[in-house]
Parts: sequence; structure tokens; C-alpha cells
Amino acid sequence: MASPRLVTTVPSRGPEFLIQHRWKEQVAYWEGERGFVFDAAWGVTPPILYVPSPDVWAEVVPTWLRGRRDQVVRRLRRRSGHVLEETDAGYDPATSAWRCLAGGP
Repeated sequence: MASPRLVTTVPSRGPEFLIQHRWKEQVAYWEGERGFVFDAAWGVTPPILYVPSPDVWAEVVPTWLRGRRDQVVRRLRRRSGHVLEETDAGYDPATSAWRCLAGGP
């Protein structure tokens, strides 16, 4: 079985961020050594990236992403290669700590 850190496609870079296509249903958004994992749909065309709604964003993302939803969503929309859909499914404040990454891609 492949490692979840496996990059399946060439990462998309902006001057201050990196979008990494990880394991089948995960896309990581990185700024420096800090990252956050978003859910994605695997095996569909076009690929879909699920983004927490504005109602729960601040509850499920790390502090460094709070108040920046519009900027992050804009970057994901332009560079991820996915169609974005808003959902709160899977983004539970009580269990979202695993989505926070450290150490860089």
C-alpha cells in the first residue's frame, strides 16, 4: 500500500503556497511548513475538492487559516485542478486535528 505522503501529481505552486495531491481522496494546502488536508473525490470527472462552508471554516481549520477562507478557496479553485464544492460533511471540529500537517510537503 502506498504511503499517504505520496504525491500523485506534480504539485501546483504559487509564490506563497503549494497544493499537493496526496492519497486518493486528499489534497493538502501548504504554506511553508504548515499544511491542511481537504477531502477530495477520487475517480470522478471532473475531480471534486470538498471545502468547509463559511459556517464551520473557523471551527475546523488551524488558527493560521482562520479569517482567510476567501483567499485559500480562490487559490484552490485556480490551482488544484479540481471543481470545488462546499460541504460540512467530514469536517467535524472534534475530529479535524488529523488534517493539520507540519514539517512541509
